[in-house]
Order: sequence, then structure tokens, then C-alpha cells
Amino acid sequence: MPKFRDPIHGFVFISEDEQKIVDSAPFQRLRNIRQLATTYLVYHGAEHTRFGHSIGVMHLVTRAFDSVVSKRQSIFRDDKKENEAVIIWYRQILRLIALTHDLGHAPFSHATEDLFPKNLTHEHYTKKIIEETVIANYINEIGQQLQKELAEKLKTTPDDLIKKYNIRPITPKLIWMIYGEKPRINNSEYLWPDFVFLKSFMNSELDCDKMDYLLRDSLFCGVTYGKYDLDRFISNLMIHKNENENSMLLAINSGGIQAFEEFVLARYFMFIQVYFHKTRRHLDRLLIMGLQEILPDGKFPEEIDDYLKWDDIRVIHEMRQVKKPCSQQYLNREIMTCVFETQAHTKREGKMLTKSLLDGLKREFPTALFQFDDVDKKAHKLLPTAYSLEDDSGGEIIIVDKHTGEANNVMDCSLILQGIIEKIYICRIYASGDSIDDIRNWVNKKNAAYSK
Repeated sequence: MPKFRDPIHGFVFISEDEQKIVDSAPFQRLRNIRQLATTYLVYHGAEHTRFGHSIGVMHLVTRAFDSVVSKRQSIFRDDKKENEAVIIWYRQILRLIALTHDLGHAPFSHATEDLFPKNLTHEHYTKKIIEETVIANYINEIGQQLQKELAEKLKTTPDDLIKKYNIRPITPKLIWMIYGEKPRINNSEYLWPDFVFLKSFMNSELDCDKMDYLLRDSLFCGVTYGKYDLDRFISNLMIHKNENENSMLLAINSGGIQAFEEFVLARYFMFIQVYFHKTRRHLDRLLIMGLQEILPDGKFPEEIDDYLKWDDIRVIHEMRQVKKPCSQQYLNREIMTCVFETQAHTKREGKMLTKSLLDGLKREFPTALFQFDDVDKKAHKLLPTAYSLEDDSGGEIIIVDKHTGEANNVMDCSLILQGIIEKIYICRIYASGDSIDDIRNWVNKKNAAYSK
């Protein structure tokens, strides 16, 4: 069985059929897509890519799923053999979702998504890659082979596997329906409660995507902010069935609430210290302006074959060829200096202060260049409300009491998480010129005067 030696998880095993996906050109492209965009110019170890992350997520989703299903007999079906078949089926679906979930990322990942045409997203490109490239053939092959194996296990035919057990062939359409689309509540063709449960492993506040990138980003950046107790976290994942709502959700045993708090805090700290780092934010902007100098019409191609030709290496090569101002500034790491920064959760008054300081700086130092930047994002989507059939955001996390079995919202169980539900909102002013020390002194005096 093929295997990868991962710096986070050790040996990661894959099947020979999954290896075909990894060896394909669309997946190998991920070797040249940096996980953290321009962060490598701030934290020099951050050279890791979407390739390793995708392998890691596949490993974690398998661990998490196995942990959950081991805790409850007849989790999906009453018949033992049928239940085992469904577990094998769902396990393979999740592995394929995890392996392919980042295929559509643009060069330098999230940093350049403003350059997608027609308000498209990287998920749009992922869908097209899964459904329209060689990846589709490999997924279909895996699905067909698994149908034969499961039919043999249940001593039935592949057709009856669908009609009698609703175990369908794994196809690109099925993969995307579970991961990228809203569940089909009123369509009996799909088992809605099961699929919402599966979606939670890859698209929720508990998902394995976050589990992997926090540990991976923390390791390669050389920081400790993203670390948490992975083993305890996974071991306390469980299934919560609400018969009245006909819902099946990924939940946490109450014994694991501290591990979950640590996980959420790790993400919060990584946003504050790494993802929203002041220099990285400025470099992202330089990169976007440089890309606008080299991309046709300043946008990535919409056609998938043309899009797949773009990666980090090509971007750097094209920037070197054009010798345009922004491209050269990025390549030479010519950065502006951050001369003012608000606290992480500044209010309306903080933005007004920043704008006032910026206006004053432009009057006081007319020959200097200034730039305003504001970060406005939630580090998590935790919801203090009950789950409903109309909401599949994954924001509500259920904590199940290990003694009574009572289910509660995590926000009712954790004072720590109640304290960080607000958006991260940071305002910054950057400056360049020969008077940086004078600019800083002026800002400090004005800010001190405003604070009185």
C-alpha cells in the first residue's frame, strides 16, 4: 500500500486507486501552491503547500470518522452487515472529499482570490476540476470498484445495492453534492441526515481541514499558537441523533470540551498572530497588484485548462519577465512600514481614529506615501443558537453530557468561547518615505492625545 511520510502525522497510507489521483497533474499542481500565500516572506519556514495539507486532511478525516463510528453500533443501519457496508462507503466518500477539497485554489491560495473572474470562488474551480478533468475518471473507477466489493459483501448485485440499500456509486457529482452544496432535504434520492453528518467532517467548526492546517501552519511558521490536543479532540468526537428533527450531527462528548476550547483558541491566535500579520497583509496587497500587471485583463482564466497552468512558480516567473513596478516591489520585498495599529477588536471609534490619523498624516507629511488597511473577519462561526434544518453552516456545536446524554450548545457550556465570538477587526496605517521616525513620533503623540 502506498504511503507518505508526513511531518505532522507520520505515515499516511493511501490505496493504489487514490494514488492515481495524487499522481495526476491537477493534484501535483498543489505542490506549487503555497498554503499560506506570502507568509513565507515573514515566517521563512512557511514554504509548505496545499499538497501536503490535502494528504494530511485525508488522514485526519479517516481518523475522526473511525473514532466516531467505533463508539456506536448500528450507527447508520440496524442490520450489522449493511451497517458495515455503509461505513466503508462513507469512509471512502470522506477520503475523496478530503483529498480533492483544495484542487481549485489559485496561486498563493486565499491571497489572490480577489482576482477570480465573475465573482467565482476557488470552490467553483474545485468543482470543475473534480468533474471535468482526469480526476473524474479516477473517482468513478473507485466508485465502481467499491460497488462491486460492497455488493459481494451483502451478497447482492450493484443494481440492488442502490434499490434495496440506497448505497450509490461514488461519483464526482456525489462528492460535490456532499461537500459543496446544500443538502437536499426533500429529495428521497439522498439520505439527508447522513450527508449533513458527513459534511460536518469537512465543513464545520469541527472539521478536519482546520484540524490539519492549524498544526501544519504552526509547525512551518515556527510558532506554538496553533497547537492543541489533537488526540483528545478526535477521541471525544461522537454522533448526536435528534430523532424529532430527523438530524444526525457531529458532536463532542462533554469530556472533550477543553480540547475543543483549545482548538478554537488556537485558530483565534493563529489569525491574530500569523494570518493577519501586518507585513503579510501588505505583501498580499503587493502580490495582487503585481498579478494584475501580468494576468490577461487582470483576472485568472475562467477556462479550467488555462487556469490549471497557473501556480506560484509561474507567477514569480511572469513577474520577473514584465519588470513592472508592483511586481518588482513584491520580488524585492519592498514593504511599507506599519506606523499605527488598533487592537484586535476595535470598535467604530477605532476606525474613526485611524481615518483621522491618516488624514492628519497626509497633511503633515505630503511627500510620504500612506496606505490604510482593515481586517474584518470572524475567526470562527460558532453559533449560540439551535441547529435547524434550514441552516447547514456548521456553526452550532453540540456538547453531549457523558453521564446523562443531554445535548447542549457549546456556547452554553463554555465561558471561554463566549468571550471571543466578536469579529476580529483591526485597522492599520502603513507608510513609506524618508521620515518614518518622524511619522511614528507624530502618530504616537496624536494617539496619546486622543486617548486622554
